Amino acid sequence: MIKRMTLLTMLLLVACGLVWANPAPKTASGNSPMEGMKAAMMKCYVCKNVAAHMDEIGPMGMEAVQLNDGVEIRHWVVSSDPKKVAAFQAACQACNKAGEVTMSWTDAQAKAELCGFCQGIRSAAKAGAHMSQGTTKKADVMIITSSDAVVQAQLSGLQKQCEMMAASMEAPVSKTTAEKP
Repeated sequence: MIKRMTLLTMLLLVACGLVWANPAPKTASGNSPMEGMKAAMMKCYVCKNVAAHMDEIGPMGMEAVQLNDGVEIRHWVVSSDPKKVAAFQAACQACNKAGEVTMSWTDAQAKAELCGFCQGIRSAAKAGAHMSQGTTKKADVMIITSSDAVVQAQLSGLQKQCEMMAASMEAPVSKTTAEKP
């Protein structure tokens, strides 16, 4: 159960990394796309645990790799500031606890209280996906696999979503944004 919730946490961070990739221009209404994303994340029972602390965490990086039976996803805090790393780790823990709660929900409740991405993660976990997780000084790594071809296809879809988010996060190469822990 804890491994499945850690899966939820890690994939949530993928979505959050998109928000912090680059400063976004303001729209005609005066709100940046990042503010809109944060507002949407605050509506998700799991995502809100990161969205509420995005200013403390700062930019995040991510990478998603398709495996023969699943996906590997890595997220990291771009900054080496210990306060930002601590905020990132605390947000991960809060998401993990929230994710654990969602595993006992009905599918209808999950649909009502989770974003589509978190619903997909929960669905893969409920279908028996196996997750392995590890951490570094400022990153989290998870590998999600399954021997079931249907779940593998679901994981492939999640990897493609992560890959698109990662591509949109890429900023001009600099020492700060090019770092990977």
